[in-house]
Amino acid sequence: MKKISFLLLFVFFLTSCSVTQQTYDFVHHGTESIKTNSNFKYVAKNVMGKAKTTYYVSSYRKNKQEMAPEGLMSEAKSRLPELKDNQAYANLSIDVLKTLKGNRVGATIDATEITIEVVVSADIIEYY
Repeated sequence: MKKISFLLLFVFFLTSCSVTQQTYDFVHHGTESIKTNSNFKYVAKNVMGKAKTTYYVSSYRKNKQEMAPEGLMSEAKSRLPELKDNQAYANLSIDVLKTLKGNRVGATIDATEITIEVVVSADIIEYY
């Protein structure tokens, strides 16, 4: 019974030290690309394209990474709806979320998993 209690306590201490930290960054390109001397209408609002990759830092997983061969930004942009004639993106926002999972070591995190996600959102306008 003592061995089981010690083992459970040991497992509790190992798992209770795990930490998740997320940072966020963004860039917004407003309406500076819109030709304000032309008539236009909004065709769609808040369309999105997303891409994500995760890098595993572990002796068990041998530093495995989910690949984004063309780059995260390019992949996210390719997932936006295709534009038709006389259409353009407006109010373009690029959000980058970085998530670290691992164990706390002092004031830092010893990361075992790093995830980066890029979200591109925009409105679609059409000139007439």
